[in-house]
Amino acid sequence: MEPDLGPLFVEHSQLHLLWTLTLIAAAGAVGFALYALVRGSVTRELGLAGLVLLPGVAVLLANLEVVDRSKEMRFCGSCHEPMAPLVKAVMEENDSLASIHYQSGAIQGKTACYTCHSGYGLLGDVNAKRAGLRHMWHEYWESYEYPLAMNKPFDIGACLDCHRHAPKFRAVPFHSDPDTQAQLVSGELSCTGACHPSAHPPKALNGSGGKR
Repeated sequence: MEPDLGPLFVEHSQLHLLWTLTLIAAAGAVGFALYALVRGSVTRELGLAGLVLLPGVAVLLANLEVVDRSKEMRFCGSCHEPMAPLVKAVMEENDSLASIHYQSGAIQGKTACYTCHSGYGLLGDVNAKRAGLRHMWHEYWESYEYPLAMNKPFDIGACLDCHRHAPKFRAVPFHSDPDTQAQLVSGELSCTGACHPSAHPPKALNGSGGKR
């Protein structure tokens, strides 16, 4: 249990807009059901709205809410065997790039995993969700292989999204070198493991010790 550090360090939960709209749609569907029960018959248009439209909207919004919640670190860490050690390593002080960013407050703590793994732009979000579904598939079938390995170089678009505008980043001569830029953009060279530390400590890639 974390020590009481005062109200400044308390994270207040907020009622998400999607969840509010879901409740409204669900309440509308319940209201329609009660109306139909009392009256005994409804018009075709009202029946379509009550039986199809309102429940469909509620299900859609509920799924969008779940997808949005999946951005949180605690969701990533809920896959205990492969991901919990990684989340723990991010929150601990060590020399990994993820920990350095987290400890310095350079990334939002609540969504730190998603911030760095979502890439850049709309396609970055889509790719992150697709990767997340793949992770859940491996977790369900216990098909992870250890140590965990990246199948391709880390998407530096996630790094550049924050760093490309920073004067400190632009002042580094190495970043302005044409050959270096070409290698980074093509994926031949990665920020992590080359000039900068690896994203996570190697021991965190071995799972929690249950399956090897």
